[in-house]
Amino acid sequence: MEKRVLALQHVWDDHTGHLGEILEEYHIACDIINVEAEPVPDPTSYDAVIVFGGTQQAYDDERYPYFVQEKLMLRKAVNENMPFLGLCLGGQLLAAVLGAPVKRHNLTEIGFFDVPLTEAGQADPLFAGLPPYQKVFHWHEDVFDLPPGATLLASTETTPNQAFRYGEHIYGLQYHIELNAEMLDIWLHHSSLQPDIIDILGKERYEQLEREKEQAFPLYFAHSRLLFENFLRIAKLI
Repeated sequence: MEKRVLALQHVWDDHTGHLGEILEEYHIACDIINVEAEPVPDPTSYDAVIVFGGTQQAYDDERYPYFVQEKLMLRKAVNENMPFLGLCLGGQLLAAVLGAPVKRHNLTEIGFFDVPLTEAGQADPLFAGLPPYQKVFHWHEDVFDLPPGATLLASTETTPNQAFRYGEHIYGLQYHIELNAEMLDIWLHHSSLQPDIIDILGKERYEQLEREKEQAFPLYFAHSRLLFENFLRIAKLI
């Protein structure tokens, strides 16, 4: 039987990216659902669920009514103990489904960061092969509290809850690992996005990010691949 992954996409510019390339390498089928325009299918007909980022707020079901259905489907995935990976907004939605508050942060984090792993994170199979930290990419204004019963896997001073595991193989990350070079070019340069990122970072930091991306990408890609291949092993997809 063909192995399949369900991927939920919230905005046009945050998609499977680097992770889609890895899925293709392993010949793993991936159904990408645009949650704004399509109903979320029953997750139990898939082998794993990945939920990507977006500009929406996980706590605003009134403004984003499709979250009601999406959260019901995520709850079903959790109840069925499915392998699950939530990235940025995806991690926030998972936290919300698990009963943790999601709220506005006191800052906006954008750029490449080294996120330290906790002791539990260093021992978790999701991070096997990584050093005591992960090179990640951030673009978020909201954060989640640690859900009741979850294990904290990564933490920073500015954002204490960077990654968690719930149950055996349900993971929420506050950061991006799906970003590839093409996506970052869109995030930095597209006419609908560039003014916002320059306004947040300032011209000097924006130009610095432009310069540092080529230096950061090799380690970021290596760490992202390690984590995602670990997730595929956890999900028994490879």
